[in-house]
Amino acid sequence: MQYETKPTEEGRRRSAREAVLLAASAMAVTRSRSVVLSDISQDGACIGGRDLPPAGEELLIVVGSVDSMATVMWRRADHCGIRFDEPICYANIARMKQEADWAAVTGWDR
Repeated sequence: MQYETKPTEEGRRRSAREAVLLAASAMAVTRSRSVVLSDISQDGACIGGRDLPPAGEELLIVVGSVDSMATVMWRRADHCGIRFDEPICYANIARMKQEADWAAVTGWDR
């Protein structure tokens, strides 16, 4: 199996990402999968999971009550980088962090 490499200079991220651990769903035309967001910015995120889609595939990413269309920019084994079609505002990132915190979703915060 061959994996995509990280993006070239034109595909590099434009904004700094914040480390997070958020439960999410990534839905494509062919299937949906549960994933974990490990970092996020207004422009994109890194997701982890099994059987991730290849570079170029379009996804609907759902984190809590926030959803956004995105494109897979690169993939390596169990991680891939996505770029959101439209930037996500800071208020929606805060809502994602509140609603989909992995510890809260799994009950580990008790």
